[in-house]
Amino acid sequence: MAIRAPGGSSGLSGFALGKFQLKQRAKKSLSQSLNLTAMVDFMSVIVIFLLMNFSASGDAMFNQPDIRLPSASVGEEVERVPVVTVSVNGITLEGNLVADSQTVMLGEGESGLERLEQELLEEKDAFRTVRQGEAFDGKVIIAADEHVPYKLVRRVFSVAAKAGYVRVNYVVRLAAAAPESPPH
Repeated sequence: MAIRAPGGSSGLSGFALGKFQLKQRAKKSLSQSLNLTAMVDFMSVIVIFLLMNFSASGDAMFNQPDIRLPSASVGEEVERVPVVTVSVNGITLEGNLVADSQTVMLGEGESGLERLEQELLEEKDAFRTVRQGEAFDGKVIIAADEHVPYKLVRRVFSVAAKAGYVRVNYVVRLAAAAPESPPH
């Protein structure tokens, strides 16, 4: 093996080769393809997430873990109207806390429910803005936990009626139909 002195043409050709490789890399990075497997995995996760969060019947309710609805044997599909939920922890309108249940229970009359009334009036104004020419229907849905005292539900109903929501629907769990007894 021959020993050569540093420098000379061998160093320049190495430098030129490096430039050539850089140009090839730059060209290569412009024509890279997308990883299809990762995209399919990502789309699968999104589809599963959407299927888990939305039902086919178009439920218009906010599912809150601290509310257990009472049962009923007769019911109908829900249309999109303001939803007031009443639990032992608080009172919400469209998922936003508007009052503390304990404070309302300790107060007299409608004290503690002023924010609920104000937000219901804002919903009423929004209805009139969006549906110009239509008469306000006054529909509201009340979803109350089965362990909430009726006194609290009655106060919420009273505030809703004061704000112009006189057509109240209550949300209940559909109870399993009782098996019919065979004729004797």
